[in-house]
Amino acid sequence: MLYDISTYRIVRAKTADDGYIEKHSHGAYFHYMYILNGSGRIIIDGHELEVSKYDLVMAPPGIEHEIFGKNELIKLDIKFAAGDPLYRDLLRCGYYIHGLSSYEDKLMRDMFDEAVNALPMYSYAIDSKLLELLCLILRRDKRGIEMITRARKSNDFLPDTDNISGSKLEPAVNYIKQHINKNISIAELAEHIGYSESYFSTAFKRCTGYAPNKYINILKIEKAKELIMYTPSSITAIADELGFESVHYFSKVFKQITGISPTNYVDRSSLDMIVNVLKNEPSLPPEDRYEIPVKHISERSSNNFS
Repeated sequence: MLYDISTYRIVRAKTADDGYIEKHSHGAYFHYMYILNGSGRIIIDGHELEVSKYDLVMAPPGIEHEIFGKNELIKLDIKFAAGDPLYRDLLRCGYYIHGLSSYEDKLMRDMFDEAVNALPMYSYAIDSKLLELLCLILRRDKRGIEMITRARKSNDFLPDTDNISGSKLEPAVNYIKQHINKNISIAELAEHIGYSESYFSTAFKRCTGYAPNKYINILKIEKAKELIMYTPSSITAIADELGFESVHYFSKVFKQITGISPTNYVDRSSLDMIVNVLKNEPSLPPEDRYEIPVKHISERSSNNFS
């Protein structure tokens, strides 16, 4: 394979306003830091960056960086090794991208989702998504402009809406997305575009491959996963917010679609979560020395604070 990568670890962690991670570097792997929420300050190779949601900071092997929390910084760290020639190509990239595209953002979140679910061959799926992200970054770097990505299927989980765009069913799909927090009925959707219920259900499944209720539930569960990962909402509150008749029914649908219960998903995707993608890798430091601990500003002397 021309471009060879190995994802070692994925970390989602929160750095409070008074928290910081001291200056350090990694000798063997790249450390990509993607801002999920909040903001912060990252100093990399002497360059001070104010970062916020959707920003990506890229620390190559051997480059010193330190991280300061601000506004409850939450970031996703991807740590990986790359073989030549990808290694050399990535070294020529800058350290910072201000605002990933929506598709690039989805790739980042999908990698974490794969790590959380840990389904068979998940490490290969993560490497595949990471490689696609790196290709987009390299194209952006070579063109010197913001990449404009075509609308594509985000992953194998979400329904493909390519067949809906421009069709008579598009207003119904838009209605579902705009009212995802409600208990949406087939009758409601059919009436919205002037179809009978039976004709609407048949046309919708023929066009999308999904029965309307299945399609609605897939989008609801995707939204639920986002709420679980990035908000403090309880499972009961999320079920209620997304219009499920009960938390029991929500749990049943969640497990049918994702393969695990929402409770297990909460446990696996809790803040400060570390997922070892490659296990028993002899070239990696022991786990207790792999992550640099978060400290507090009060621990730094005023002379050292910058």
